[in-house]
Amino acid sequence: MIYIGFIALILTAYFVITQPLFFKYESVTHPKTKTDAKTLKQHVKFLSELDRTSEKGQEQVISYILDELAKNNIDKSNIKIQKYKVGERVYKNIIVSFKNKTVWKTPRKKHIIGAHYDAYGSLPGANDNASGVAGLLEASKILQETPEFRGIDIDLVFYGTEEPPFFGTENMGSFHHAQSVKDEKNIKMVLVFDMIGYFSEEENSQNYPVSFMKYFYPTQGNFIALVSNLSNSFKTRKVKRRFASYLQKNNLISVASMNAPASIQGIDFSDHRNYWKFGFPAVLITDTAFMRGETYHTQNDTYEKLNYNKMKEVVDATVATVLSI
Repeated sequence: MIYIGFIALILTAYFVITQPLFFKYESVTHPKTKTDAKTLKQHVKFLSELDRTSEKGQEQVISYILDELAKNNIDKSNIKIQKYKVGERVYKNIIVSFKNKTVWKTPRKKHIIGAHYDAYGSLPGANDNASGVAGLLEASKILQETPEFRGIDIDLVFYGTEEPPFFGTENMGSFHHAQSVKDEKNIKMVLVFDMIGYFSEEENSQNYPVSFMKYFYPTQGNFIALVSNLSNSFKTRKVKRRFASYLQKNNLISVASMNAPASIQGIDFSDHRNYWKFGFPAVLITDTAFMRGETYHTQNDTYEKLNYNKMKEVVDATVATVLSI
């Protein structure tokens, strides 16, 4: 009986934590426009060569983002700058809104995709998180060229502060944004890009915060992870299925799902944590950061180390998902 109980415990842990995605695959279509890997690389290279923690560097990042949005033919009226003050310095979130022109349901559902544009300690931060910003910029191009959103609105949010000393405080850009939309009942899902570009085919290139997790997940760091908390696991399941369906149907990238409490190291280590605080279902889309890449928070986090073809597929899967849920 003890043996059976132990097996039952392991199986329960597996199903709760991994929320396996193989039970049901769903049809996911994609707009005609797709992400361009070369453009992703250009964005990451430029951003990683700026000092994204300094006041001057942040203004350069903001100018770059706004210029690229203009190149993607996004009207200024759809772009909002959310300012917030930390000490004596003003920081800025950039919010890009895509409104469905067809009103058939009021209020329409809204989805949010976000990524922070600051870097840690004036380091290059190519993967952390120029990769996420590049992904958002390409997503803006796809959404701008998509004529109908089937009754949904989509906001893209570029956060000004995520890295220490802001991390874990109310000074995070995502905290300010989440707080500002806390009364919007039509927000159904938040997806956050944070480090989406580093992949490895080497055996044992993937680590985990708890040793037994290696029995649940791959030992090669060649997958993209979708991370959510236990309280919203049922709300995020459809998102994960759609995301995985898009990628695995075409045998592009393996997808790993994780549901866990914030007490497990790394589960809430990005901007999604602040949406959880205000009760929104949110999913982190990540290559697992320091659990995989030795370049994390070092001078070696440079643009040439990223896999832009796989980044492309992650962005495409994200856009396809938000347009179908």
